Amino acid sequence: MRALLIHLPNLITVSRGLAGLLGAWLLLQSADAFLEEKAVMYGLASGIVLALAALTDWLDGWLARRLNAVTPLGALLDPIADKVLTGSYLVAFVLISGTDPWLAAPVAIILARDIGVTGLRLAGPKRAPGAYAVTSEAKAKTALTMLLVALPFVLVVAGLHDVGRWFYIWVGGVWLAAALSAWSAWPYLRAALSRQ
Repeated sequence: MRALLIHLPNLITVSRGLAGLLGAWLLLQSADAFLEEKAVMYGLASGIVLALAALTDWLDGWLARRLNAVTPLGALLDPIADKVLTGSYLVAFVLISGTDPWLAAPVAIILARDIGVTGLRLAGPKRAPGAYAVTSEAKAKTALTMLLVALPFVLVVAGLHDVGRWFYIWVGGVWLAAALSAWSAWPYLRAALSRQ
């Protein structure tokens, strides 16, 4: 039983990434639904998936510490799962917006940074264990991105159904996340360059 329990935190982490793909698909189904009831149903399901997935970001780490199951694999998977979760939703929002360039540009910056840092992290441990540990800037960027992904759901639930009234204000927040993403990539790039 103990052998199975030590894998539970990593399974929860992987489920967070998969939940991002499912939630983004549900969000796209909501946007494409012809009937309002279907749109609401899919949108609500997407929001619930996001909320549950966000909770697992705390749960997997807590369980890993509680079960004494903190592993290098878990440390690697955790930020990847966060990136898949938030990235999937951001891409869905871009598609729903009709690929609005004001939204697509910052999302592209966030995704490029996340792919680049993940690549460095995957290649890095063989050469320099710990050199690509998650920084406080990266944690702040992830928290901000998670809040921005959740905000449209919160606004709609709060009764602000006219997306046009708040869309570009929200996009401004996504640009802020993109700037923080670019800034938070610097420690990883510096670590990579110092290893050349």
